[in-house]
Amino acid sequence: MASFAFANSMLLLNVLLIGLCLAHPINDIETQGWSSDEPLCTSGPLGMESGAIPDGSLTASSYYSSTYLPRKARLNEGNSHWWAPATSAKQGSWIQVDLGLPGPVITGLIIQCRPSEYLITFSIQYSSTGESESWHDLENAEGDTIRFNKDFTGGQRVTVTFPQVLKTRFLRILPITWISYPDIAFEVLGCRDGIIRLAGGDDALRGRVEIYHDSAWGAVCDTNWDIQDATTVCRQLGFPGASEAKNGSFYGATELPIVMDRVACNGTELYLRKCSYLCKENSPCTSTAGLICNPRGVVRLVGGPTKTSGRVEIYVDGKWGAICDTEWDITDAEVICKQLGYRGAKQAKSGAFFGQGSGPNLIDGVKCDGSEAKITDCPSHCWEKPKCNNTETAGVICVEG
Repeated sequence: MASFAFANSMLLLNVLLIGLCLAHPINDIETQGWSSDEPLCTSGPLGMESGAIPDGSLTASSYYSSTYLPRKARLNEGNSHWWAPATSAKQGSWIQVDLGLPGPVITGLIIQCRPSEYLITFSIQYSSTGESESWHDLENAEGDTIRFNKDFTGGQRVTVTFPQVLKTRFLRILPITWISYPDIAFEVLGCRDGIIRLAGGDDALRGRVEIYHDSAWGAVCDTNWDIQDATTVCRQLGFPGASEAKNGSFYGATELPIVMDRVACNGTELYLRKCSYLCKENSPCTSTAGLICNPRGVVRLVGGPTKTSGRVEIYVDGKWGAICDTEWDITDAEVICKQLGYRGAKQAKSGAFFGQGSGPNLIDGVKCDGSEAKITDCPSHCWEKPKCNNTETAGVICVEG
């Protein structure tokens, strides 16, 4: 099987070198969790141009000015907008796209650069979780980081094929060399068949199970739906497992067709589509399956007037709790807001500005430097029990978009 995967990788590398178009069926690769017995899918645009990828899913290490925000990197007909990093931070800069839970199969990019200021060489990183320690370089068969080098002059759209098919949630483009300035717009190419989403729940941990199949979303019948089935879904979504399986359209009815019935997972499958099930799309089933996943590294805002503001709460050791406002400042707030997918922080709030929480206080003395991907990466008094009370907790107001 390893030789099969290597042969497929070399075949795709040859495609890269001769510059062929990406509109072709993608063979599954075992090392990415997609075995050869699964259906082929046809690569296509995943939503930068169409808007299916929302503005909040586009972030960057920096940007030159409000004219060059990450959301300006959308590839559009007659494009006149670009992303560019700040002048002082070009080396090591990146632009990142969150393709949703879980990520689709990714096969490559379409890159367009400003005619007079263009990218020459770039590399790619990918991650399933977006956490700081989870990023991987896109490498060749010898384990060397791949540097893509194509002719991006003249403002032309250039298709770049990856030498391996990725199944990931987060993708980064890292400029390496450029002329004048690395002004870019791009589209992500791939396919979404078999990806999962949760609908109807109050947060990302719970909801009605929906699966993408044959270019459309469908629902899952709750007949025989149990904790093993729910566990497989939660793990596919990037969570450590499921705490509950929900039946009887617990998260509301849907007009979507039932595309899976009598699902029978053993709880160890990588993807729901790997489980046994009845695939009759005209199933007489009228109630749908749902679940609650176990959180991992979750942060939420509570008590604010909008979704971008509130008391900061984190989930640690099976419980939600607050953060003490000792030394809490705008740098700490920036880390929280970016962890939640926002562009940055407008204000850091203290003194339980958004109300007192009912849970414990879990962290004290947070002191971020701004480089951290999540608040638990920041230094804190982690060996000491927090000394603040519920009137001394931290909050934030984030900047959306």
